[in-house]
Amino acid sequence: LAAILKSANEGQLNFVEEVKDYGKKAGIMKKMFTDNGFTIVYDMDENEPIADGFYFTFAYPGMDGVQLLNKLVYYGISAISLAITGSTRMEGVRACVSLVKREQFPALEERLKKFNENHK
Repeated sequence: LAAILKSANEGQLNFVEEVKDYGKKAGIMKKMFTDNGFTIVYDMDENEPIADGFYFTFAYPGMDGVQLLNKLVYYGISAISLAITGSTRMEGVRACVSLVKREQFPALEERLKKFNENHK
């Protein structure tokens, strides 16, 4: 960690460039979810939109986080409960952006569409 910080401080490592793709992927994934009936749980920080990054939180109307996790697994979608992140909000779950490859986006989108069709 010290070597990474030293490298960044000396201008040898542009860590911002290294993580930019996470924000782009999160934006694409969030749109897939919201286009299919999901909502973004933590979308604002005070009055400012939260930047896209390593993860985002989402919910589906009428389901708490436990119910949503149990249903998503049948569609091959995994996430983690907000409860284990220390959140007091129980209506959503957290999606990790870093583990989803861009070539998996079409399958994710199809699974989200099917989920929404079956749970409207």
